[in-house]
Amino acid sequence: MKIKRFSILLFFTVFFMGCADVLDKRDLNAVNDIVWDNAEQAMLYVNNLYVDNMPDMSLGENSAFSDEIYSPAQDYVDILYGLKSSNDIDAVKEFFHREKYQLIRGINFCVKGLKESSLEDSIKGTALGQALFFRAWRYWEIVRLHGGVPMILEPQDPYSDEMDVPRSSTAESVAQIVKDLDDAIDMLPVEWPLAEDYGRITSGAAAAFKGRILLAWASPLFNRNNDADRWQQAYDANKQANELLQQMSTPRALHPDFSAIFTSNVLTNTEAIIFRRYDLGAGSTYTNEWESNVRPRSMGGSFGFNPTWELVKAFPMSNGKLINESGSGYDSTYFWQNRDPRFYATIAYNGCEWEMVGRTNTTQWSYNRNRFEANTRSSTSFYNRKATNPSVTVENISQVNTTWHELRYAEVLLNLAECANEIGNTQEALTNVRAVRERAGIEANGGIFGIENGVSKDKLRQIIMIERQVEFAFENKRYWDLRRRLVFRNDLGDFVKKLNGRKRHGFELSPKSPWSGRITDRNSEYYGYNRIDTAAYFGYIDVNDAENYNSYFDIEYVEKETTLNGEVQSFNYLELYDFFAVPSNVINKSPAVEQTIGWGTDGTFDPLEE
Repeated sequence: MKIKRFSILLFFTVFFMGCADVLDKRDLNAVNDIVWDNAEQAMLYVNNLYVDNMPDMSLGENSAFSDEIYSPAQDYVDILYGLKSSNDIDAVKEFFHREKYQLIRGINFCVKGLKESSLEDSIKGTALGQALFFRAWRYWEIVRLHGGVPMILEPQDPYSDEMDVPRSSTAESVAQIVKDLDDAIDMLPVEWPLAEDYGRITSGAAAAFKGRILLAWASPLFNRNNDADRWQQAYDANKQANELLQQMSTPRALHPDFSAIFTSNVLTNTEAIIFRRYDLGAGSTYTNEWESNVRPRSMGGSFGFNPTWELVKAFPMSNGKLINESGSGYDSTYFWQNRDPRFYATIAYNGCEWEMVGRTNTTQWSYNRNRFEANTRSSTSFYNRKATNPSVTVENISQVNTTWHELRYAEVLLNLAECANEIGNTQEALTNVRAVRERAGIEANGGIFGIENGVSKDKLRQIIMIERQVEFAFENKRYWDLRRRLVFRNDLGDFVKKLNGRKRHGFELSPKSPWSGRITDRNSEYYGYNRIDTAAYFGYIDVNDAENYNSYFDIEYVEKETTLNGEVQSFNYLELYDFFAVPSNVINKSPAVEQTIGWGTDGTFDPLEE
């Protein structure tokens, strides 16, 4: 759905034309009641909620807060190494912030106005359902980091309303978010009848988001006593989402090509549920820079978001076995051989083939002093291949229409699988995980796709977590999964170990002698080249032949973490960070808002208290 910012300007122009004296109004953010009785003007307001609240392109977001990539930026280092103490109450402030509440205030105007309007119920209901969805979206952004927050459900009048509102309990906050989503599900259509509305929130999309929230609410971060009722509620919510998505004229299903999920036409993509469309014909505001961010220098990019060795190892083998399972066939030296096909769509490694329009040399190299990459290289020796589009020319990589899929059908299946496993529906869990693996191209092996029928609940829980790690790599899921499952400081089992105490790694590949030297023959057309570059150019290097490959490269295993006071740091994500502090500016202006327990000297609010 294309939503232009000028629509809201037109809306306010119409609104203000009817006002005798704007300066007499006590709240210039308020909207004249007549707007809500006009379907066209009301929908202009709802359209602007999409502009302000629909998530932007988020590929790579929060990857540095996990084991997907490494970044030395202070914001990441301070949290991951446990350097933020209980006195650093502004460690995370961008979510619990007045700007977020200003967005919620705009949504509340819409909710109140629509509820009181004289519009036909059919128009009012669908508009209100969209507004309630976005209110749930914005509140969940805050609650998942801080626990319970002040739940403001009406636009406040600073002249007559009590502005100093205390925090609701986390349970109350989640209950209100879920209520908004339940109401939205009831009001929204299974699908929008007009093509121009494709991209608006549907009942199935609202249900899928509710399923995501209740999965988190049932997970150990919020559910320390492992309350089985919460898992059942999460299961029911995700089941409902799947059923609604199957009622669409084109039922939601896994896209047949994992590598093309983000680059295929979203209008015909059966995996799309909640997404932001980009349009090359609508100007730079409606494009993104994902290609430019991740492509290597030889293809015009800034080669960012480099995958870690830890992510590389997470991908199963082509037979579906995890690399440390018996019978996997994994070789740590030739790690790229016989891997899950998603590996090749996500990771580019030294010597892999990576075809791209306009690129004559299709082999990607990442060894040191690499002429093909203008002597630059990935920080880990791996490049990010996720959601890249080989048909985009170098000239256009800064403005692409790669779709952002905030929530796609694979997540619904894996959310449902995780909940089914926890309530004992093992077969249903297996069916959904295997469906995702089948789409990936993992070998069927009699229909088990690498997971034995007698798998235990504990092992299947770990398989699902690893499945999420590789399926959703760089899709802003990993950090939130690590948080909700408390995996920073707790093992899930033999296959999923805690991150605390561990480090992220990469490789440095250096040419061996004599390939490390330069060509000194002035009569050679390759005079001045490194010998390794000519070997690569003429195709002498065979990455799948062990003896050949080892004759060209020395491989060094490298710790990527920051060195502080002469010591390489490890993950040390503190229990303190389970729920972050309320920023000081909020506390100073709103004394009724309690500080989170453990933060500062006067924290009294317990996010886990029922």
